[in-house]
Amino acid sequence: MVYSSQLGTNFWYEFDNFFLWDERQDVLKALGNISDLDRICKEHKINETYPIDFINEVRQDEQRVKSIIFLAQKQLEIMNKNFGNNTESQQRAFEDFGQGILFDDRRPRPLNNRVHMMDEGQFGFYRWHTLIRTALLLNQVSEMWLHVERHIGLACSIDSVQRPRQSTNDGNNPNNSEISPEKLDKLRSFWLQLNFEELDAEFDKQFF
Repeated sequence: MVYSSQLGTNFWYEFDNFFLWDERQDVLKALGNISDLDRICKEHKINETYPIDFINEVRQDEQRVKSIIFLAQKQLEIMNKNFGNNTESQQRAFEDFGQGILFDDRRPRPLNNRVHMMDEGQFGFYRWHTLIRTALLLNQVSEMWLHVERHIGLACSIDSVQRPRQSTNDGNNPNNSEISPEKLDKLRSFWLQLNFEELDAEFDKQFF
């Protein structure tokens, strides 16, 4: 599978529709059940009780656990459907996401949200990282997760460098610039070799 911007756009279109624009009741309920996950995780890291006491507290709420597993498994399903085992194509899609260069005017995307990018900024990437790490601590193991985590970190760094803009209120493409090959190579060489513990540490540096 050779990567193309259309492949990346189609992936994010399906991903966003499922988790955001379709307003599925099962997704909305699951997201509500994990609304306090970031706070709990942060408290345990500050108190140096992560990961054992953190995951023990998470397990006390059965609905929260089911929601984490549901959301994590659905993410993998959509990624596997679009990329299979081609981690390079997945990586490229995340890089384009970080740059905000995938413009998509298909419904149901509103006029002011036609660029596939992280609208919550840097914290959105941290929240995503927290969900995946919690799923892993709940034994939702998959070889794919390490690649996904690295790609989230890479996209987060690209986003912080490029600071992409969302489409205008009348739906115009902001034409966000692409990252320079030199900067991209530097970020790739850093993020794509980290293990889970190192990824934890890098995300914590930004938000603690």
